[in-house]
Amino acid sequence: MNSMKQTNKENFLITFFCTIVRPRFQFITLFFVSSAIIFMAYHPVQRFYALEPYPPLLPITPQKIKAWGGEPVPVKVGLYIRSFSVFDFVANKFVIDGILWFEFDPALISLETVNKFSFEKGTLTAKSAPYTKIIDDKFFARFDIQFEFSIDLNYTYFPFDDHRMSIILVNRYIPPSEMIFVSYESYFSIDQSIEISGWEEEGKTVKTGYSESRLEKLDPEKVVLHPKTVFSIDYRRSGIRYILLIILPLCIIFFVGLFSFAFDPKKHATMILGLATGTITSLLSYRFVIERITPQVGYFVFSDYIFTLLLSLSVLEFIFAIVMISVGHLTRFLIIARGVIFLTFHFLFLFMWYYFLHLLV
Repeated sequence: MNSMKQTNKENFLITFFCTIVRPRFQFITLFFVSSAIIFMAYHPVQRFYALEPYPPLLPITPQKIKAWGGEPVPVKVGLYIRSFSVFDFVANKFVIDGILWFEFDPALISLETVNKFSFEKGTLTAKSAPYTKIIDDKFFARFDIQFEFSIDLNYTYFPFDDHRMSIILVNRYIPPSEMIFVSYESYFSIDQSIEISGWEEEGKTVKTGYSESRLEKLDPEKVVLHPKTVFSIDYRRSGIRYILLIILPLCIIFFVGLFSFAFDPKKHATMILGLATGTITSLLSYRFVIERITPQVGYFVFSDYIFTLLLSLSVLEFIFAIVMISVGHLTRFLIIARGVIFLTFHFLFLFMWYYFLHLLV
């Protein structure tokens, strides 16, 4: 009786593992796996999650002003972005055409001093002569500017990445003990006609303060302070073009390769070998396409993790195909091993997809 039960159990396992690798059931498995992939990707696509922190900025407090031993002159500063001549998060290159304005008391500070502004990690490529006028006893100065800059971007989630663009205004010719910037979110505006394909503005912030540069680590007297303003814009990826161009072909290539498990090596050895080798060569070939649209960074991004995972699984699939062809027919062990590997590949792919999207950072 026990022997019969064991035989029935083994027959059930053989039947089960033979059934799940058939093309019809592979299509059913692919449908459920695809649904799970889309479900897990829905939240990362919809959320805003920028990995770029705000640039370091030290706040100006009454205690700091008291320690400086003087009352710094407040200078209002605002930025209006008229257009983006260049807007490229992949190449990390941006060119802004806009208006930078200041408002201050001319009896306390000169236009010449205020005019010595610059942008960190950027270059002023054009700067007009100041347009000036008096508004309520305050001196108003406006500059038409164009500047090119880059950002410390984090592409870890590419192509699910969102980003924070920070424009850092600084005056290196005067310390914050003599002049401080004053700005609010209402002083920072972007032309409403600006439309950036694939990106959607999530919000903007303005922060003022100062930065310090230590010329000698152990000497507190050798510290240079500068007033600084940070204009930040949050951008959320609004399209799925890059996601489809990168992830979809990789998944199609990999899952087509899994159909090699559906054939008997005794009758279709050439078909099995062709699918197994074709998967690897197709993945490697498509890697060159991915390289053209992936940011050039020295660390792995999300698309790199997915590519490496699918390539590794495809190599294991190829090794198993060689084993089946070498044996020449499906033994009981190969049938069970083939089914276990088939299921393991799907579970491992789903787990790693979830891990890379939700637990990577």
